Amino acid sequence: MTKPPVLMQLAMALSGLVAYGYNFSKENVFNQMPAVMALVDPTLYSQDFYVQEMLQFTPRSYYYYALALPVKLGLSVPMVCFIYFAISFAGLSLGLYAIGRELGQSKLAAAALPFLGLAVVDGTVGVTDLFRRSPNPSVYAIAIAVWGIYFCLRQQWIRGYVLFGISCLLQFLVGLLPGVLFTPALIFYCLRHKRPKQLLGAWGALLVLAGMVYSPMVLSGNTSSDLLSNSDFIWLYGYVRHPHHIIMSHFSVKSWWRFVHFLVAGLACLYGSRQLKPNHKMTIGSAMVMGCGLLALGYWFVEVYPIATVAKLQFARTTPFILLMALTAIAVYASEHYRRGNQALALLLIAAPVVDNYGGLTTLVVVVLSLIKPGGDTFWKYVNQRVNRFPVLNYALFLIVLTVTYSFHLALFLSFAYPFLLEEFPAQVKRLRPAAYVITAVCVVFVGLNLGGVIVHRSLGPVHRAIKFAPLYDHPVKKLGVTFRDRTPTDALVLVPPADRIFRFYSQRSVVATFKAFPFTDAGIVTWQQRLEAMVGTLPAPAEDKLDAIFMQRTAAELVDVAKQFGAGYILTRQEWHPDMPGTLIGEQEGWTIWDVNSAPN
Repeated sequence: MTKPPVLMQLAMALSGLVAYGYNFSKENVFNQMPAVMALVDPTLYSQDFYVQEMLQFTPRSYYYYALALPVKLGLSVPMVCFIYFAISFAGLSLGLYAIGRELGQSKLAAAALPFLGLAVVDGTVGVTDLFRRSPNPSVYAIAIAVWGIYFCLRQQWIRGYVLFGISCLLQFLVGLLPGVLFTPALIFYCLRHKRPKQLLGAWGALLVLAGMVYSPMVLSGNTSSDLLSNSDFIWLYGYVRHPHHIIMSHFSVKSWWRFVHFLVAGLACLYGSRQLKPNHKMTIGSAMVMGCGLLALGYWFVEVYPIATVAKLQFARTTPFILLMALTAIAVYASEHYRRGNQALALLLIAAPVVDNYGGLTTLVVVVLSLIKPGGDTFWKYVNQRVNRFPVLNYALFLIVLTVTYSFHLALFLSFAYPFLLEEFPAQVKRLRPAAYVITAVCVVFVGLNLGGVIVHRSLGPVHRAIKFAPLYDHPVKKLGVTFRDRTPTDALVLVPPADRIFRFYSQRSVVATFKAFPFTDAGIVTWQQRLEAMVGTLPAPAEDKLDAIFMQRTAAELVDVAKQFGAGYILTRQEWHPDMPGTLIGEQEGWTIWDVNSAPN
């Protein structure tokens, strides 16, 4: 099947980006950017232990360098983040389009897969996603990993694993885990075709590129694990800091059921598909089964027999890839039914997964019912005869469902459906081709106006989500941070509430410690624990929702002692928490206060 022209693909990606939206103002971004800012200006965050930890060689180093270089050349941090996000969005969406086109040999499957990959929000566990609309290393890495999956599905294994290795440089697990998931299919291919060099070459390429992350850490001594036992590490890393990612028994039962629904629906589509080749079915199915096996290992070797290395691998992060395999099978299966004349069933298979909370269950029910073979005067034959008399009604109901589930779904699907519509309704769509050019031009202008600051935090229309290119100073701590930045030297050190997530970024000043800022090295983790326990006492598990309540119970004098213990001259708190704070009040915003305690008595 011929692929759309390059310019058409770029227009599809641009239109999809404008529909999907973008948001710079996310807590993960605020937590990551200080290290980038410190690389650009070494005078910043010189007293911040977390930022200094991240400036050592860590799994994030290549990501930080990739952001810092264009910033040093004169671009702003929000501009660089958006440019990389736009490239990543195009890479992911067009990669999914290519997978759907290759496996389904259908422009409907090609359009459905990027839509489902971007629109389905259920079906994973451990607070993981295939893609998010904010800039972070996993977003950049998945855009490359998806093309690795594409080449693996085409049995071009070495090329696929090279791309997995490149993904490791940006987000280690996003590159490593798909390599592990596709290993059974790779081994089967090598045994069947007697090509052991493919296995050696593929994994050799992945290990070399992954080694570019791990080897410098070994040489710099950042992998030492003698400071924490397996149990101690998993307690801090899993139960205290990341229970939502690591401790599978803490994941909600609903999220597990949604994952199972999509998993079974995907396997059922593999079973019922006539379009998918046997090698495609084996590759997709084995990756899904392998992922389930890794989840079982993740539970056993974290919660039953603790092994720190297994906790670091965060096997819950395999579920977005398992979901992607399930959605691939669903998209191809839907296109098959469309070609057979079952338009209503095909469109229902595409719309069902995006139903909030019940998308997996709804899809599973539809798939199971579709596997009931029609014959004679059965119910399915009757339904198809009646429904297919009104094809326009089918399409209208489909578009209405997309709009009702979430308004941007309509624009997102149509962004990738243009080649399909051109093939299905050539006469009507050709007459609308000038309108397509106008829409593309409007998207270009809209993005340009956002980058130029003319349009701020707005969407193009009611069926689009907003592009929030840069942060707004609409939070009192943000405003206080900006004021503090303008009044203090760059080496100022501040004691902040442990649950704070934004003051470090907006003030561009060092802080003693925060719960969110968790280092990668064992030495850094121990320091993080010591500083937080000096602020709030023994860390509870889970801790995040309890920290500020403990912090506010500390007396002002105790907080001054903690600040002086770490050399901090300033304290951020709330007026009602510590109205008797000694020192000089240097800023206040809506109840938040910051005090200069350099001259306060011990």
